[in-house]
Amino acid sequence: MQIWLPIIIYGTTVALGLVLGWYFLSSRRPPKAVQAIHLLTGFGGLEVVMLVTRVSRGDADLMANARIALLLLGLAVVSGLFAGIMARPRPDMLGPALAAHAFVGGSAFLVLANWAMNAAG
Repeated sequence: MQIWLPIIIYGTTVALGLVLGWYFLSSRRPPKAVQAIHLLTGFGGLEVVMLVTRVSRGDADLMANARIALLLLGLAVVSGLFAGIMARPRPDMLGPALAAHAFVGGSAFLVLANWAMNAAG
């Protein structure tokens, strides 16, 4: 179960990100609660991933995959956190910044899912 915990947490984060993306594309303001839960599951999930990927110590392929997943998840968290801050002086940059965040986050989730499937055996 501990291997699937990050998948459950980041699956929730991805689902909330899709909801937030739908709000953004429909030019509506999303509820603050959805934004807050997306942020908290993103940060909290990163810590869970760091703890759980220690299970893969010893297998070089799994450890390399875990490092890639952690790097991408860290980039997704940082890009999401600073997307609004970076785009505040230039609102026209918000769309590309959020698209980059979504791409990195989606890629990170796929790498994490691949790691979990390989770690589970």
